[in-house]
Amino acid sequence: MQAEIDNNKIYMGFPEDLPPHYAYEAVQIFNDCGGFPEFIPNSGLADAYKSGIWLKKGSEKYDIPCFGETDEKLEHKLQKREIYKIMSKFTGYSSPWGCMTGVRPAKIVNGLFNSGATYQEALEELENFYMARSEKAELAVKTACNQDSFLKEQAENPKNIAIYVGIPFCPTRCLYCSFTSHPIGKYIKIVDKYLELLEAEMRAVVPVLAEKGYNIESLYIGGGTPTSLSEKSFAKFMEFVTDIVNPTNLKEFSLEAGRPDSITAEKLHVAKNSRVTRISVNPQTMNNSTLDLIGRRHSAEEVIKAFELARMAGFTNINMDIIAGLPGEELSHFEYTLEKISELNPDGLTVHTLSVKRAADLKRDAKAELLRHDITGKMLIEAQKTAANMGLNPFYMYRQKNMLGNHENVSYCRPGCESPYNIHIMEEDQTIFAFGAGGVTKICQYNSAKNAGEKEIIRSFNVKSVEDYMLRSKEMAQRKLSLI
Repeated sequence: MQAEIDNNKIYMGFPEDLPPHYAYEAVQIFNDCGGFPEFIPNSGLADAYKSGIWLKKGSEKYDIPCFGETDEKLEHKLQKREIYKIMSKFTGYSSPWGCMTGVRPAKIVNGLFNSGATYQEALEELENFYMARSEKAELAVKTACNQDSFLKEQAENPKNIAIYVGIPFCPTRCLYCSFTSHPIGKYIKIVDKYLELLEAEMRAVVPVLAEKGYNIESLYIGGGTPTSLSEKSFAKFMEFVTDIVNPTNLKEFSLEAGRPDSITAEKLHVAKNSRVTRISVNPQTMNNSTLDLIGRRHSAEEVIKAFELARMAGFTNINMDIIAGLPGEELSHFEYTLEKISELNPDGLTVHTLSVKRAADLKRDAKAELLRHDITGKMLIEAQKTAANMGLNPFYMYRQKNMLGNHENVSYCRPGCESPYNIHIMEEDQTIFAFGAGGVTKICQYNSAKNAGEKEIIRSFNVKSVEDYMLRSKEMAQRKLSLI
């Protein structure tokens, strides 16, 4: 090799100028355990090293074999598995999900079920091929089973769609947040104008959906925090949304109330009268010192009050979000949160693993202090036990980049309290039209000329910033109309 080699480092060689995407995915699993390899492209190799992909540490060098599969996806999957095994040997680290990459573990299981696999066979595939831990494999298979009736119904009714409406404002921005969200105090003078343009975007598109034979199954209002709007603005917003999308026959009408410090009895009354069926009241933690640290600007006591107000307003499907791995929290802090959540007895519990993203204020260079794989894993096990004790079943899950310990986010609920919107957005089997700043429309098409008989997803992105949206909202509507 031309460059000097450090025997303590891991090197990955490949014959092109950039590593293949599947190989990069495999080594990214080891990004946070001190084992991410140094890449050596074609130009940095001596002639003897220019054949295929290989991994090297000290005197140990392994060539990644070609398995001879005619199916390119299967070939890459087998090579990715081999890379994972070698990297595990070099680093001493094994991911709870093994060599599985991507964001949708349950989608893999659904694919196995569609191919005729049994529950046990799906478990064995996750454990033996992907090398996932048994508790993760079981969680994924249980989740897929609870999605089954929703996926079958969608397959029988491909014209069923969802509507997402985004309010990109919050009382304050949380430390870990990477969503399209802005402190509402900064934009208070233009909120009503934003709502006016949002209404216009919806009125330009939604009536056309009915003309084309689409059936709106779910209406999901997210953000940001929709309830960060003033009581007057919130009432105006809900009035035009329910005028455009008739909530009478919806399977789901979800509202992300989110921040307890944005919830009032009047807003809950408006939401209930608007026929909202599912609401989220999200504490993230019930420890006041952590809430202050992450910028929530509300107390655990306010969470309890907001939850009780939602119950008094008549909501029978209330979800609560919590986060495992928040800065400064030990297992005992997380167990306390679970205890307080159990006392409230919500109808759903969504458990997130902290993900440190580039767009969040919690920067990546702080991650070394947060990476306590063993503690985060124990937190998630306790959450799973608590959910089971409350009679809640897993119904959707997903993974993200930069999650502590390579774990997952999973949502549990009582039977009948599922969110079809969240199930379908993870399975990517339903068309979603998204309105407002940062919305991503996904149109699922079948039997296209390009891929006859296969599913194809076409995306239309709304601009993220509030300022850009207010200048270009008509263009956002036209983008969607051009795809219908």
